[in-house]
Amino acid sequence: MRELADVLRDELAVLQELLAVGRQEQEALMTDDLAGIQAATGRKEELARRLAALEEERQQVMEATPEISAAGAQASQERGRDDDEINRLRDSLRQAVREFQEVNETNRLLARQSLAYVQKMLSLLLPEGVSTGIMDRLV
Repeated sequence: MRELADVLRDELAVLQELLAVGRQEQEALMTDDLAGIQAATGRKEELARRLAALEEERQQVMEATPEISAAGAQASQERGRDDDEINRLRDSLRQAVREFQEVNETNRLLARQSLAYVQKMLSLLLPEGVSTGIMDRLV
């Protein structure tokens, strides 16, 4: 079974990819690039599934790792170095999650703003009393 630090490193890599895709999605939202938005959405779904699998693996590793080892001083010293690395990885993960949440919030606001603009334009173009209904992009 893999070590906790390995799983955390993989989780961090996936989160960093998610962050990059979120920023690409942000650019696509700002330029009204529908294909870019769709591509980013698909990639985010794929990365979210990967992150969920890694989180499940992390939980299994946590359950399988004994908290206190009966090994000697050398193992204790190595465990101390591992603990330092794990703490650094956890801090990096927390930071990446915060950044991802900020990007997602900005993307949500951009999407809502675009939707409000489209709804306003439709209300200006349609005669009074006519419902805007739902439009498909293929219409």
